[in-house]
Amino acid sequence: MIEIWGRKNSSNVIPVMWTLAELEIPYKRHNVGGSFGGTNTDSYARMNPNKLVPTMNDQGFILWESNAIVRYLCRQYAYGSLCPDDPREAAQADQWMEWYKSSVMTKIHPVFWGLIRVPLEQRDLTKTTQGATEIAKVLGVLDNHLDQRTHVLGDTFTMADIPLGASMYRYYNLDIEHGSFPNIESWYDRLCQRPAYQDHAMIPFGNSLDDWIRLEKTTPDSTTD
Repeated sequence: MIEIWGRKNSSNVIPVMWTLAELEIPYKRHNVGGSFGGTNTDSYARMNPNKLVPTMNDQGFILWESNAIVRYLCRQYAYGSLCPDDPREAAQADQWMEWYKSSVMTKIHPVFWGLIRVPLEQRDLTKTTQGATEIAKVLGVLDNHLDQRTHVLGDTFTMADIPLGASMYRYYNLDIEHGSFPNIESWYDRLCQRPAYQDHAMIPFGNSLDDWIRLEKTTPDSTTD
């Protein structure tokens, strides 16, 4: 059985859990990180020297970094479907997964942190508004790409959709000005119809740090989903 270490509401854990659910692979998840702690132990550091989440153990094979785990799972258990067997299509999937990390996550994360993880009296709404504008700029690239496409690589759901798609729930549920992205909105609506997305990406986060911690704690310390 695959084991995953990481709390369910972590932005880096969500794509991994969504992938496992799409693949219908049995797994056990351990809540570590965030309000659960557990990443600063010697035993955890032996698996992941960065002391971050997620970490995966697939029958003795240890791997960390969320996109690396998603790629591994798709190549190992869904080669020819979630992981394209055509080298160029696989490279394009890698391209969009890397673009998410370098261009989208770096814009959404500060806004999410500023609105949810920072106490109300310390929030900088001017910076948040500027951040929302920066998010819109990069999402324009994705919206143009999705024109005439139902998914990132075309008509088929692949691993290219997973990291980007996981971030869209947070984006559309943040109290910010959202740009007009009809192609992204249609794609996001399709993702929202997927049971695995509903279970693992559409995770409420509330409107404050207290909400965040309370919701984080509603998941058990160790879970088999």
